[in-house]
Amino acid sequence: MRESKPLKPSTTNYPSDNPTHVNFIAPEMPTIVQLSNRDINRIVCSGSMSDLIFSEEKGITGHFSGNSAFIKFKAEEFNGLLTYAETPSELFIVCNGAVYTLIAEPQEISSVTLHLAAPAKDVFQKNIDHYKNMPLEKQVLQIIKEGYEGGYPSSYKVSNVDTLIPLCGDLSVNLMQTVDVEGVGLRLKQFKVASTKKGETMELQEKTFLALDIGESILAVAIEDQVLNAGEATRVFVVEKREQSQ
Repeated sequence: MRESKPLKPSTTNYPSDNPTHVNFIAPEMPTIVQLSNRDINRIVCSGSMSDLIFSEEKGITGHFSGNSAFIKFKAEEFNGLLTYAETPSELFIVCNGAVYTLIAEPQEISSVTLHLAAPAKDVFQKNIDHYKNMPLEKQVLQIIKEGYEGGYPSSYKVSNVDTLIPLCGDLSVNLMQTVDVEGVGLRLKQFKVASTKKGETMELQEKTFLALDIGESILAVAIEDQVLNAGEATRVFVVEKREQSQ
């Protein structure tokens, strides 16, 4: 299986310039995160959340329900003006029986959503269960669809990068994201591909991306928009079969 026509959503337009950025926080390791000091922030557990601990003295309010915690920094009023938090504060979250330690830095940014990664011992099983009883062809379509929509389970290992790939003279090819599904042996690569052919329309072919510079053991290639005018860009998804570590 080498070429795959993607299941392109018909009702939603997804940006082709950058992949959706997903923040996954590992357990047991203090992690510095930036949260909005004005809006409500959300922290999502991969399973059941059982506790949320923070210092109210540092101007934080929060509660949790189900698999989500909601955090807000308090604003103080002085002479009719609101001042917003600037001091970092610790958050301790118990998720799936593991403890996550966050050093929350308040910033003047919009609301933030963070995802807590599954503990290492659970990653393989969660991925295996996610693809249980799926033939390989459906596994490939599943991860391509998740790439289009930008929503991955917390058990995936997602890395955002920006690496120029020398493929051919008429195309600018940048590797933007790699997604590893450990325990299943799949890797999804997301590329930003732009036409550099001046004044001409270019039709992209899946076989162009069956190259060692793109990946090894390629199972499928899916192109979001196959016809590009000069200067236009699209996303290309490549699924590889990875060797499983013993």
